Amino acid sequence: MDAYSTDIRRAAFEKLAKLAVNGPPCEESQQLIPRLTAPYNFRRTAANGLFDDVSRIHASGSRPPMGMRELDVLLGLCKSAPFIRKLGQASELTSHLSQYLPESYGQAFRASPFLRNIEPSPWEVLTYDLTSSLLSIGVKFPSLHKQIEAVIDEYLSNCEEASRTVIPLQHSGLENESYSFSQKSFGLLTIAVSLVGFLKASAIHNTFWSASKRLLIVSQLRAIFSDDFMVAVETASSTIRSAAPSDSGIKAWKRCTRHYAAHGRPLGAMLVRQEYMRFAKACVASGVTSSNASSGDGLMDDYLNGIGIAQGKNDSELALVECIAEIVTDEIHLLEDGADYLQLGSPSQQKLAFSVKALALVGYLNCLILGGGAANADTFLAWLEDTLVDPHQMSCYELAAATLKCIAAMARLMPNSASGASRSLLRFIVQRGVLTGSIIDAAARSLAQVLALLSQDAIITTLYSLGNVLSPVASPERPYQYQTAGNLIGRVDTITSYSPPKNGSIVSIPVNGEEDNMTFRNVTHAIVVISTSRNDEKISALAQSMLLQKIGKVNAVVDSYIIQEAAELALSSEQAEFQLLLKFYDRTHRDALAKGHAIVSDAVQNAMNYLSIRLTPESPLHKLYLIHLLEGIVNKGDATGFESNRQQEMAFTADDITPLLKPLALLVSSNNETPGGHSSTSKYEEEISYMFRDAWFNMAVHGITANSIVSQSHSEELRLLAKYSPPLIAGNYLDVLESDVELNIILRRGETPQRVAEQKRVLIAELPGRESEIKRLNYPKVVFLNAALLIETFRAASGNCTSVLDYFRDPALNTAEMASCMSAIAEKVVNFYLSMTLSGNHEQFSSSYLAKQLAGFFAACCHRIERVQSVAVFCATRIINECPSALCEKSSLFALLELLSVMWSSCLEGELDEFDWRSSFVSSRGNVKVDLSDDYNFRKRTLDSFLERARVWVPMVMNIAPLDIKGLLQTYLSEYDDEGSYGHISLGRSFALEIGSLIPQSDQRLGSIERHDISVNVSSDFISQYTTRQKYRSSDVPPSVHVEDGLIIDKDLSTSNSPSFANISQNLEHSLSCLYEKSVRGEDVSPIQVRDELRQAAAVLCSSNEMHPSLIHYLVVLPFQIFTKDMIKLGISLWLGVIHEKPLAEPRILMEAAGEWEKTVRRRGGLFDPSLEHLDPMLTKIELLPTDKALLLKKQQKAQNTISPHSRLLHFFESHFNAIRLSNNQNQHLFFRLISKTVIGLLHSNGHPLSREIHFRIVLLGLKVLRYSTAKSKPAAWKLKDQILSAALGWFRHPPRWSFGGNRLQIRAEDKVLGDVVAALGHVAGIATHNRGALKPLQAKQDLLNIFIDNERARLKVWLFPLDHERRHHSSSLLGNKNFIEESSSLLRLAWAETPGLAIQLASRFPSAKLQNDIRWLLLNFPEKALNEPQGLEILFGSSLPADVSFQLKYLLYWAPVNPIEALTYFLPAYGNHSFILQYAMRALESHAIDVRFYFVPQLVQALRYDALGYVERYIFETAKLSQLFAHQVIWNMKANSYKDEDSQIPDPLKPTLDKFMEILISSFSNEEREFYEREFSFFNEITDISGKLRPYIKKSKAEKKEKIEEELRKIKVEVGVYLPSNPDGVVVGIDRKSGKPLQSHAKAPYMATFRIRKTRNRWDGSSMGGSTGIRASSHQQLVAGSQETLESEAVQESYEVWQSAIFKVGDDCRQDMLALQMIAAFRSIFANVGLDVWVFPYRVTSTAPGCGVIDVLPNSISRDMLGREAVNGLYDYFVSKYGGEDSIKFQEARTNFVKSMAAYSVISYLLQFKDRHNGNIMIDDAGHIIHIDFGFCFDIAPGGVRFERAPFKLTSEMVAVMGGSHAHHHGHTPGGSSSGLSLPGGHSHNPTTTQAYQWFESLVVKAFLASRPHCHKLSHIVSLMLDSGLPCFKPDTLKNFRDRFALDKSERDAAEHMRELTRKSYMSVSTKGYDQFQLLTNGIPY
Repeated sequence: MDAYSTDIRRAAFEKLAKLAVNGPPCEESQQLIPRLTAPYNFRRTAANGLFDDVSRIHASGSRPPMGMRELDVLLGLCKSAPFIRKLGQASELTSHLSQYLPESYGQAFRASPFLRNIEPSPWEVLTYDLTSSLLSIGVKFPSLHKQIEAVIDEYLSNCEEASRTVIPLQHSGLENESYSFSQKSFGLLTIAVSLVGFLKASAIHNTFWSASKRLLIVSQLRAIFSDDFMVAVETASSTIRSAAPSDSGIKAWKRCTRHYAAHGRPLGAMLVRQEYMRFAKACVASGVTSSNASSGDGLMDDYLNGIGIAQGKNDSELALVECIAEIVTDEIHLLEDGADYLQLGSPSQQKLAFSVKALALVGYLNCLILGGGAANADTFLAWLEDTLVDPHQMSCYELAAATLKCIAAMARLMPNSASGASRSLLRFIVQRGVLTGSIIDAAARSLAQVLALLSQDAIITTLYSLGNVLSPVASPERPYQYQTAGNLIGRVDTITSYSPPKNGSIVSIPVNGEEDNMTFRNVTHAIVVISTSRNDEKISALAQSMLLQKIGKVNAVVDSYIIQEAAELALSSEQAEFQLLLKFYDRTHRDALAKGHAIVSDAVQNAMNYLSIRLTPESPLHKLYLIHLLEGIVNKGDATGFESNRQQEMAFTADDITPLLKPLALLVSSNNETPGGHSSTSKYEEEISYMFRDAWFNMAVHGITANSIVSQSHSEELRLLAKYSPPLIAGNYLDVLESDVELNIILRRGETPQRVAEQKRVLIAELPGRESEIKRLNYPKVVFLNAALLIETFRAASGNCTSVLDYFRDPALNTAEMASCMSAIAEKVVNFYLSMTLSGNHEQFSSSYLAKQLAGFFAACCHRIERVQSVAVFCATRIINECPSALCEKSSLFALLELLSVMWSSCLEGELDEFDWRSSFVSSRGNVKVDLSDDYNFRKRTLDSFLERARVWVPMVMNIAPLDIKGLLQTYLSEYDDEGSYGHISLGRSFALEIGSLIPQSDQRLGSIERHDISVNVSSDFISQYTTRQKYRSSDVPPSVHVEDGLIIDKDLSTSNSPSFANISQNLEHSLSCLYEKSVRGEDVSPIQVRDELRQAAAVLCSSNEMHPSLIHYLVVLPFQIFTKDMIKLGISLWLGVIHEKPLAEPRILMEAAGEWEKTVRRRGGLFDPSLEHLDPMLTKIELLPTDKALLLKKQQKAQNTISPHSRLLHFFESHFNAIRLSNNQNQHLFFRLISKTVIGLLHSNGHPLSREIHFRIVLLGLKVLRYSTAKSKPAAWKLKDQILSAALGWFRHPPRWSFGGNRLQIRAEDKVLGDVVAALGHVAGIATHNRGALKPLQAKQDLLNIFIDNERARLKVWLFPLDHERRHHSSSLLGNKNFIEESSSLLRLAWAETPGLAIQLASRFPSAKLQNDIRWLLLNFPEKALNEPQGLEILFGSSLPADVSFQLKYLLYWAPVNPIEALTYFLPAYGNHSFILQYAMRALESHAIDVRFYFVPQLVQALRYDALGYVERYIFETAKLSQLFAHQVIWNMKANSYKDEDSQIPDPLKPTLDKFMEILISSFSNEEREFYEREFSFFNEITDISGKLRPYIKKSKAEKKEKIEEELRKIKVEVGVYLPSNPDGVVVGIDRKSGKPLQSHAKAPYMATFRIRKTRNRWDGSSMGGSTGIRASSHQQLVAGSQETLESEAVQESYEVWQSAIFKVGDDCRQDMLALQMIAAFRSIFANVGLDVWVFPYRVTSTAPGCGVIDVLPNSISRDMLGREAVNGLYDYFVSKYGGEDSIKFQEARTNFVKSMAAYSVISYLLQFKDRHNGNIMIDDAGHIIHIDFGFCFDIAPGGVRFERAPFKLTSEMVAVMGGSHAHHHGHTPGGSSSGLSLPGGHSHNPTTTQAYQWFESLVVKAFLASRPHCHKLSHIVSLMLDSGLPCFKPDTLKNFRDRFALDKSERDAAEHMRELTRKSYMSVSTKGYDQFQLLTNGIPY
């Protein structure tokens, strides 16, 4: 065993001991200490060993010699003491250690060669560790205090007794048989070094004792350390040193002596005195401060730092201070008496003596600080002065530092002495003598602390005094004159009030020689320390000025000192002074080089390097310095002209640049490492990034290349600089139109024919294979390539070869020459990196680092730019070919696999959310991030290419290292979590399994197997190994268990009869019962705890021979009770595991699961939850806000989370039924009952669109159960089939619903399930086909279901493929089918018998006159059956009250309410004011919430026209009493509708009614309501009156108008609670008084102002809405087993403030805009109702009086008109200039927003016939959305009455250009043909209508139209109520034309084709362009 082995053993024992006291509370860890200590009980047997003679000198009861192993164990136990946390462990360890300490001073050790490794001696180490551990335990556990104190007392008593025994023997001088003189010395020295260890530990932990106890110990030690003891120790040490190595004992002691000497602690009495002084000093300080308690300096440091020291010590503490003072005094006298003797000693002995004195001085100072009169200040000052003037003593840093600190402390303690102390310290600093820098630094800091007690004048005087020392003595000739400061140091305006002392310096010394230079150095350093310690920029500026003025006054050496010290001073300077210093450095360095003063130039270089190291990125000076250095490089060679070519060539040499390389490299590398150890280059601002690039360009211009002499001599600087430099291309180069290569002026610097040739020659030498391409390049491109090669070569040398890929994003590489050369550079860089790796000489280039680079190339293989992909593929292939082991690393292989999964996910997103996309995809597991394009086809091509490459790369490496690759693949498969609905599909995992199954070519045996055209692989072996690994990789499972099929099974539970098994079962039952009860009560239950308990229950069930029905019960019911997706998933996995392991438990589990499922049906949870409803958009709150996609996703997620548990359970039942359907009759009965109960529950479901799939999956399972059931009778089968058919038809009793959201996979699944249901219906067609008594055949019912399913599938196909007319499914309309028409009446009656709603929907889905008449006949004759069908009233009444409706009206009193707007139509005269109808309308209106009523205020006011009986008036009045805001909106609307014209000249016939109602309403206000009303209307009148006051200024300038508006705004006082009429949901809290802006108008005075509005909103604590699904209101917030499921969080109201600009109009009727925006808001709700991803912004307009209104200004938007005025060529160019190039993420995001908004507004514009769509009325916001404004012409009117705009909606070529790509805007309007897009003629290769973005636009247009059609009648009602308002947009046929535009007579597929045709007409329309030209000519509006 060698020394390393014993060190390892000692470390192992130490770790074991720490584990014993700090490990987990298990039985094994608790037995560690006894097991470690058991072999080492007291043994009295003698043993001959090393140092055995020592034991014979002490008491006979000493322990036997200690072996090395026992010592290692003991020391390990001591090291564990600080980590003990439990009293029992502490007590046990204390008892064991206490056996050793009392006799550690004389412990004998067995001879061992490893004992010498215990340095400096085993006794000191042993005693120190024992004492330290016991004292630390005693401090932490007070209950053990007395025991430990007794042990220490025993130790000291033993030492005292032993010393009394040994000293006489040594002094006797008698030699006897028993003891030689050497043996006596051994005994004495063991005591001494043991006490040294004891004192050392006690000084650290002296707080263990009280003051009185410390006094006793100090006194006892003082008695031990008698003069005789000290003399004896010194004699013994001298004897050992001089003795001949005659025996092993002397040899060992001589070795110990050498150890002590090597540590600078010579063995002898002075060593004991040192530790004694240390202990004494700590004893004084510990009672006051805990800081630095171990050294005792804490009290002094606290005092110097101004921390107050409490006085009023007790008697014990005062006595202790008195004792310590006396001891220190004696020690000082002793040292002074022996001073002459010490001078003869060795340096180490002198240093030890000085250390003793330093400790004594600090200890005495502590006594002075604590007071009490025990210490004498004058005596102490005398000691300090004597020490200070003794150069020999002050040459010891420890003593010097202590002395200097003491002087500073005394100055604080005795303020009167501060002035004298400053003079003493100043004199010390400027004295001659070579003092170390650390001593001078301590002196300067002490002087600074003293000066802090004096005035600022004293500080300035001191600085001037020090500065004067730097002045030279007068001399007849001055050989050195170096004046460079010049005017740079003259600008110090902050110090003009300061002046030097009149009498000059208080210190004057001669100056000569090297010694004098050191004095100058010391003085300079002192000036800097004093200045920086003040933290005063004025003082720092003064010091900097003073020092710089001394440059050139003495000599070059002194100048170098000043230059370097000024760097430290600069760190605390202000920015202006810092910049002056940098300029000074530049000038000084330049002059020094010119004059050959190397020492000065080196000093400047060192100073700049120092600044680079010290400045942190957080410092404000860091950026200044960085810019300065970069500018220094960039500006080299920047001259407009040169006198000669020679000057030009000299200007472009590299010598001027190289001095700046090191400071810059150090600056960018210091504090620039990210936590992961990688360099961070993305943090620079754009300006600095450009400077970095220019610096590298300029280096290339100056001839610095990768292989130049400069590069070789400054390789390290260039390497660091390259590592931390940003790429030479901007990070946003995809966002620019032109490359920096073409625009950068640095790249053109110094361009001459000679330099062009030279640059090309250098590049050709580096890239010989690209000579022809290089010769065709111009000068800037060659320089760029040289710079790129330079930086990337050195960046590769720093460990990064992937950054070279960034260049391929640069547009400059579009040329073939540049691309070819850059590819060669990339190849060269990668080859360089590979050469470093393959050389094997560089650890930082080993395969593990190469693997990380390979992972970066893999990520680039998936880049959104094809150029980057191709180069990355080449580089990755190169690396794998040259170094296959790079792919044998986890980092690279996992990155490849994760990229496959990420790319798969990115492609799948196009199916999960059709019209949305994500740009960034991150995998933390593979540590990869990719930014992808929005083009899903490109993503798919990228995935295919990458997968193809991976199938080459990985097998190639596996052929070399098959076991390693397979092991990594198995690890990858092991570490996986399901991440969502489609998370179980992971291409990376599939690929890993595929590759792991291959037979490697290197396997000669398996590779020789004849295949016989059979696919042979080793997948079985691969999976077997994987399974084996899974069994042992669960680190959280105890050793006694193993994992099988996901269950944790205890191996020790062999029989269920064992007591432990019974206890476990009972405990589990109790725990599960408690969890279940808590869950039932709605209390929080930890999902983690539930998971663990359920897993353990499953393990017990699998291990037990008994059934344990209670455990089975809770195993099933607990997941059902919590009922979340992941809890159900966990439950299913455990149920299946138990079923497979224990088949006898299957019936019980199945029965429990079926029973719990039935409970969910009865309790209406999950799928059956009543809250899972899909409300009509007209029944919900309609808001005038921009579309909120996030809210749509939250609603979608909430619905999915509600349905998911049932969906997972259904998968379980489907699978298990198919597995056991033929097993026994019991299971058939169970499923029969399950289906029967479930389908009954489906009849009450609300038919949410997202539940369509699971609804029909249940139907499908029911049909399968029906088909395969053999145990039921025919009546039972008839009943079940009838129930299943009814449940299936129940879905169609709701209005047809499109699939919610853009999940195409969901729609496909729904279509497939419906198809499977049709097939299953065919399989059960033979059941219940004939009459059997009362049982009638069900064939007709089945036929009816088939008809509905056929229609539903046709609709889904249209929604899934809106543009693909070829995919019409089997959607041939049944309407034209003769058989269907003949059978329609019977089918309708059958549907009516099932439920009237089903019959109504049959007529709705298959519109025909016959069906319409038949359903109306049924409603007329059986109205009581349709009371729950509000849509039946539309069929019953139509647009007026028919004559054949009479007795049916009485049923209206019970009829379900219609939506509010339809209810309002019943007040129209067409319904005859029938009382039943009016009562029903009132009841319907009152059934809706107040926030729903806000939307219909204009219609409510118009309904008063027909309110003969006062119903509407009463409704408005009652609603107004509920909400003041509603009342205000009604009043404003009534005022606006009182007149028909804008000038209030033509009263509306409704005016008297309105005036009367307003008077009644206002008079009904309470005092508080009236105050609010008056406050609000007064505020708003003040706002609108400004427009009237502005009218006299109409002819004046805009500036005068603005001044008037601002004047009036300043007069307005914002009252509490007031708001803008357009923003009733926000309170005005302020006005921007300078925001007034007059708007253009010829005769009116509209203006705009901005207000500060405080609003409230719901803040959701989760990213999505989800959570408990209806069984109970659980508050679970945790995730189960790492699930990604989010739970619904409670919404918290939070307030926020926004600036809102508004336009106030007077003289303009805003009511038509209100109506248009009201309709847009309705469309917004309709689109949101189906989750359609389109965007509109119905901004707010409120008409407040005739011709008056307030309009919200669209935020962050600009009109297309303004873009034209800003000289933007087109919309596409605007998008490129604002968002970047077409390949940029920002452009693609903006384009997507443009497409979504264009689609929505196109459909709305067509349906509402918006005209006057010139560019002034079209806005573009910052996100790229298009927004239409100004709706003065809609429905049936057009500007001037001339219908210029005949296109269905505005779709110009520039709009298509944005959607169609970079080539589209060049095409203009061109006809042509294309099957997949619009027809475009000509030979152009680019068809803009075939791009993905345009296809999205078309699809969204079609879908928006299809989504709007079912709401045609509801939208018509909104319009119909406004027809008599007098708005100019209404004509006699307005309503009919509006309805016709919905094309209700067409099927969904025909309607889709109709809308596509309208889109084509809009794009091809000449009238659109003609109208834009008309607007340009007449109004100057550009287009």
